[in-house]
Order: sequence, then structure tokens, then C-alpha cells
Amino acid sequence: MGRTAHRTKHGKRDTQAPKADSRRERGKGDACGASPAERMAHATCTGVRHAPPRLSLTIPPERIDAATWDQIESALALPCMVHLAVMPDAHAGYDLCIGGVALLDGHISPSFVGYDIGCGMCHVNTGLPADEALPDEAARRLLFDRLRLAIPVGTATRAAGEYDLPRFTSASGDAQLTEAVNARQSIQLGTLGGGNHFLEVGVNKRGEIGITVHSGSRRSGWDIAAWYMRQGRLFPLDSRLGRAYRQDMDWALDYALLNRRLMLEHALRALADVHRQLARPTHKPVTGTAAPKVRTRPAASPASALPTSSLSSLVPSASPAPSSQPPLSVQEISLLLGRMINENHNHAVVWNQPGPSGAPLVLHRKGATPADAGQPGIIPANQRDGVYITEGLGNEEYLSSASHGAGRRMSRNEAQRTILLERFQSQMRGVVCRSDKGVLDEAPDAYKPIAEVLAAQDGVLVRVIDHFRPLVVLKG
Repeated sequence: MGRTAHRTKHGKRDTQAPKADSRRERGKGDACGASPAERMAHATCTGVRHAPPRLSLTIPPERIDAATWDQIESALALPCMVHLAVMPDAHAGYDLCIGGVALLDGHISPSFVGYDIGCGMCHVNTGLPADEALPDEAARRLLFDRLRLAIPVGTATRAAGEYDLPRFTSASGDAQLTEAVNARQSIQLGTLGGGNHFLEVGVNKRGEIGITVHSGSRRSGWDIAAWYMRQGRLFPLDSRLGRAYRQDMDWALDYALLNRRLMLEHALRALADVHRQLARPTHKPVTGTAAPKVRTRPAASPASALPTSSLSSLVPSASPAPSSQPPLSVQEISLLLGRMINENHNHAVVWNQPGPSGAPLVLHRKGATPADAGQPGIIPANQRDGVYITEGLGNEEYLSSASHGAGRRMSRNEAQRTILLERFQSQMRGVVCRSDKGVLDEAPDAYKPIAEVLAAQDGVLVRVIDHFRPLVVLKG
């Protein structure tokens, strides 16, 4: 643990990026064969390096695979790199490794933030006793059905007009980017998406129900990220593209937060509805009833200003919940949403602190979450092992950051090819979820063991304060 010397010898292998972007080697030698746009992007990072960049690893170097090391070395080669911290769930991504936290001198990088700008997690402990609100598999299946009706997953969208957001205008001035975002932003609001995005209803050791949502800025954020990545690897913060990317990124961060908040509201309403039906035993539960529609209030932007709260208010006390607790009211749902934990793990933050060149430092987190001292956080394992609630320790050696999950140890193709469907279904027994071949790439075996990932940061980056094992999981 602690600062680790940069390793120079290791086996290397090529990493492939999405075909649409035609990935090239980055940061090596004189960048022969790079396009003019890429050579220009490298040339913009001209700050004089006053000291070699710091590299902080949370795990031993030998536990990092060759593809991830390639991306670490490429990032360290940038003259504007000040400090790079690597989280224990690190694995190869696009350009900067997932689980990478990069502090740059006066530059902002769209590829260091990633395609799903603002992707993150929201969590709320409802305080409802699971043995009353979700006492058996029938009740959990009823909730699963309600969630599927209330929240579109995968490529599904909402009906036009269900949500009406103000028109987006890209700060880049590019009309095609503006139109691409506006074509989808309203119909994808309050939708989960696919891949590793999920909505999970779990229970902690005190028997309380917690709900966690993991999703991001959907296609709108992807379009913004892809457009700027085509312009270059990174931009000076005070350049036209640097200012424009920062503004469009901030819009996507707000959109992603609003997206998660709306899904969490739908989930709380669905849970309250199921609990209400169980409290009326003379009425037979009916599946297939849609959850109440949520209306958004008009706003100048899709930002959602949520009040913050202390850690003690986020984690209820261990006193036993009263029996025969009534279902959540509208007012209680509103209060829960007001004190939910929110953390995103794909963003850039401009520090009010100059770097070696005199320009502001810019912190990039890609697949990593903030872990400032006392900050509540969320680290999901996989859909079998649940969600861990944490408190940040503010470790500056690792740029006050933590992992955003367990991290993949298999690509999606490898998981589909090698994991046995029968094993996946056996592992998910007791959890109401999809466990068919279509989501085999999200099987627990596709992810790193959460115990190892937590051990590398518990007491160093964060302190684990609660754990919710899954009862119901919704995935694309």
C-alpha cells in the first residue's frame, strides 16, 4: 500500500476500442501514425514538468494486467500529468483505465471522463422492515413486476411527452450534437439502460430495506463524450474546446443525477404500493399494475439540487423498527429522496488550486468515486453479493477517491463464452432477477471478488458502515 514505483517491464498486449472510434496507440514515442487531430491533441499539453508524475497504487503491481498497465503508462507519459491514483477495481477501458483518478495541470480530457458522463449510484435506506414489506418470494416478484412496468430498461424508452425537458444547446456550437442530444434526452429520462446498470432492492443486517440505482446520462451523455473525443485527447482548460466540454459535461452530470433520482422515486412508489397491498389481506395482489407516473417540475436545466445531510441521518440507528409499519407516504418518499446518497464516478472537477504551470488543476475520475473525509459512498459488488455503504476517509495520497465497484475480471464476450448458465442461475437462487443467457455477462463470476477489492481500501480510502444483500434486482 502507498506510493508505488512505476513499473517499466511487463508483458504487453494490444487493447481494442469501440470500432466506431478506431483506437490508436497513445502517448508513445513520437506518435508516428497518429492522425493530425491526435498529434495536435498531444501538442496542446506543453506545460513544463517540474517533477515526475506521482503514481499511487492501491494493489500490488503484479495484480494489474498488461492492458491496464499500457493505459497507466500512456497516461503517465503526458507532460501535464501531476498525479495518477489507481483503484483496486482497475481494468482496461478506453484511454484511461477504469478505476483511474488523474490530476492534470491546466487540461481537461473527455476520454479521461469516459463515454457515460455522470454515471453513478444513488442509494436510500427506507427503514422499512423487510419481513413486513417484502416477506416472501411472492411479494418480491410482485415488486419486480412493478419495477419492470415503471422503469424502462435496455433500449426501451418512455413515451414522448411523459417528461418535458428544456432544450439542450451544446456549448461547442455544433448543430448536429445539439440535435442528437435533444432527440433522446426526454424519452430516455428515468430509464435504466443495459450493461452493468441496475436497480437493486436489498436488506441489511437490521432487516431494513435499501434501494440502489446505478445509471448515467444515457445516449445524451454518450453523444457529448463521443463528439469531444473526436476533437482530441485533451484540451487546455481555458481553450474554446476546454470551456465548451466543461459546460456540456456539467449538463450531462445534472441529467444523470436527475435520471437516477426519478428512477429511485419510481422504485419507492412501487415498494409503497406493494406494501400497501400486503397490508390489505382481503385484496388479492394483482400483478401488472403500473406505478404512478411521476411528473417533473419545469426547470431551466435538468439539474436537481438535492439537500445534503449528515452521515448519521443517512444510516438509521440500530433500534428495531415498529411492527405493522404503514407503507411509505408521499411525504416520506420526498424526505427519503432529499437525503439519498449520490455519487457519480465519471467526471472532471476543476480545483481552486494552481498546478506547476500556474493553471488550475483538474481532477478526473473514471470509474472511481469521491471519498472525501466523512463523505457517504456506495460500492456495489455484483448482483449476488449486494451493495456496501461507506464513509470516505479523505486519503490525499489516493486523491480522496475509492473504487466504484468490484470491477470486471472478464470481458462481456469472455463471460458469455465461458460462464455456465446453470452456475449463474444457481448463484442467483433466492434473488428475484433475470438469470437467463441474455444477462450472462453480468454473472457474479464476471467480476472480481468483492472481498479483495474492499480489503484494499477499507480503513485506507473508506470505512465500510453497512451492507445490503439483494432481494430484487432489475437489469437490462
